[in-house]
Amino acid sequence: MTPADGAAVAARAVCTHQAQCGDYAVVCMGSGAAGGNGSDASAPATTCMASFEPVVFQTCFDDARTTLAQLLACPAITAADVDTLEMCFDALDAQKCETQAEADARARAAESGATTSEAVLPAACALLMAPPAGCGFPPKR
Repeated sequence: MTPADGAAVAARAVCTHQAQCGDYAVVCMGSGAAGGNGSDASAPATTCMASFEPVVFQTCFDDARTTLAQLLACPAITAADVDTLEMCFDALDAQKCETQAEADARARAAESGATTSEAVLPAACALLMAPPAGCGFPPKR
């Protein structure tokens, strides 16, 4: 199987799942009085909200297929890396869809200062977030 073929298979599976589930974005906004003094100064407050965003299969597929084909064609990717990526895609496909209640809980965690408000990727997907040097990808945030 070529890198392009493998990328298409993986992208189809992951994006079918994503299109069925959709995605929740957590957006935070700060407020509060600036420049106050003493006890009358308001502490800055952060309000976060989770909102549902549909995922369009074709957009997801086109983006994922291109990125995955580039990753799979990278000379630094080993056979073990490909096996790990397959476990990643299987894990992503097996994840249950996030509920509004779960997304709201992530928003509340973000309000309280949690360092992340993103859904957690399976450990097998670490290679997607930090591809090997020389694969032509900018570092992910």
